[in-house]
Amino acid sequence: MQRALKKQTTEKKKSIRYLDGLNLWILAAVFVANIFFQLSEVSAEFFMYVGTLIMIVPLFFLDKDDYIYVFVSLISVIRFSTIFDISVINIITIVYFVRAYVFDNEYKTEKDKRRMPRSTVAACVVFILYSLQYILNGNQAMRMSFIAIKLMLFLLYMVDVFRSCKDEKTGSKRFMNIQVYYVLGVLIAVFTSILINPAYSLDATRMSLAEGAGTNQLGITLAFCLVFVTMGMTKVTNYKEWICLAGVALPLLYYCFATQSRTSLIGMIITFAAVLTMGYAQPRARKWITFMGIGSVAVLGGLILFTEGSQLHENIMRTIERFTDPRGNDISNGRFDLWVHYLEVFTKDAKLFFLGGPLDSYGGIQAHNMFLEIFALYGVIGAGIVAWMYTAVFIDIKNAIVSLRKGKFRLLGLLPMVVLFVTGIASHTLLNTEPSFFFCMGVAMLYFYGENDSDENTLADNDDSGSESLAERKGYKNFRRLGNSNSKKFGRV
Repeated sequence: MQRALKKQTTEKKKSIRYLDGLNLWILAAVFVANIFFQLSEVSAEFFMYVGTLIMIVPLFFLDKDDYIYVFVSLISVIRFSTIFDISVINIITIVYFVRAYVFDNEYKTEKDKRRMPRSTVAACVVFILYSLQYILNGNQAMRMSFIAIKLMLFLLYMVDVFRSCKDEKTGSKRFMNIQVYYVLGVLIAVFTSILINPAYSLDATRMSLAEGAGTNQLGITLAFCLVFVTMGMTKVTNYKEWICLAGVALPLLYYCFATQSRTSLIGMIITFAAVLTMGYAQPRARKWITFMGIGSVAVLGGLILFTEGSQLHENIMRTIERFTDPRGNDISNGRFDLWVHYLEVFTKDAKLFFLGGPLDSYGGIQAHNMFLEIFALYGVIGAGIVAWMYTAVFIDIKNAIVSLRKGKFRLLGLLPMVVLFVTGIASHTLLNTEPSFFFCMGVAMLYFYGENDSDENTLADNDDSGSESLAERKGYKNFRRLGNSNSKKFGRV
């Protein structure tokens, strides 16, 4: 029996966990919808409606717990799936809450009833009410309140995703799947952009998904995909998994350089430095991290040395030159002057300082700084409410995960948060959907990344590979020790 169990365990360990349980119908729908989103950029807006409808239809056939996978697969293309300022992301959120809290009986029974997290709800409601102060400025009151309402629904949804997990295995699996669907969703978006609209992807000076879509934001998105992939390399259990992750990392690496985003490059450097140093400190991960380090140097060096004259070589060299030889000797590309301007306006007007104001108050140009944009739009008082809101989200997600299991905290688990706030210095407000998603995943990473299992290094105490948990192994050893001591005392039977 032990031999059969060992054989079964070995066979299961050879599988690729990241591909287990993936719903190919979701990915197919995301692919088709992205084609229509791209067609709307080169043809008629009608195609955007078709793409949005394609992503709404699966909601009627999926379990509500699987909505999150459709949700995260579309975050990177939220701009293309927005009709009347309501995106397919908002529609998914609304449908989820209607099903979960209105029609689903499991939320109406006393045993399984799950109320809304009071602290997060309270903070979000206060933020919505605070946004109404824009009436004092004579404009944008309804728009800013609508943005606050959408943000509240998004944050409550992300909290509920982890609070709805019934056990540790479900939570760990969902957490891993969210990362997989997000990365695949981004790759699908880039691929369809290249396929349908190459003028803004491979043929462009700097890659973007469409005109005005933002090369810097795409670069940051790709950098976060690399965060998830490279951290996953510290958790692989076999060569198949490593090859799978490496195969995903290579196009991500190229696309990051194709955007020529310095912010993305900074995120990449932080990611590789952290994974190579802290990941290497984990004995079980050293082999995989060594392969990753050698492979990264070999691939990047080979591309620089042997692809001269190609678009690939040009993208890499231009990205490096944006650091070494910035245009106008301004490495910030005008951001430093913009930040100084914001600070001057912000500090000279007491009303703006305490309450914030619309973009017009600052010249109509975004600050391109996560922290400065929050202070500028909402003032010191509003920034305090924002801090309260995200702190409440942090605590609620943490409590939901800790209620499932208790794992060791590892410093490398901070990497998503570090990359989020470092890249945020040259990006846009935290209140946008994608940065808020990175924040929630960063919180989950802190409490899911440092799990214990039989090797004390993977995501769960008892994963799908069939391995015995650490507690079971200890119990088995204690049982054998007790048996040996009794045999010595009473003699062998």
